Amino acid sequence: MSSRPNSVLLVEDNPIIAMNTEALLQDLGVRDVLVAGNVSEAMRLVDDAVFQLAILDLRLGDSEDSLPIAERLGQKGIRFVFATGFGDAVDLAERQGAVAILKKPYRFEDLRRIIDGEFDV
Repeated sequence: MSSRPNSVLLVEDNPIIAMNTEALLQDLGVRDVLVAGNVSEAMRLVDDAVFQLAILDLRLGDSEDSLPIAERLGQKGIRFVFATGFGDAVDLAERQGAVAILKKPYRFEDLRRIIDGEFDV
């Protein structure tokens, strides 16, 4: 990514993590952070909104995961990263086409690298 995205989709089921991440992304210069807490909300945004990058919490509430969202993003050619506290995500991310893994708990610097296109986090 040559420039920072203006708009980011954040899929996160924990409201506190979502609010904190949204604030950090805005501090990094992201103008519009679209937040979804579950698969159906996220799919609506993927289909209807414009954004350049998505950050997907891998494991969502109600036994959901963000794999269907990742698949749809891949079909649309939109870059995404998985955010997870689970170690099993690395192989999964490669198979799904994620550009990076954000290991929870992530920090401001981790988000900065993702936003700047430094996908070695």
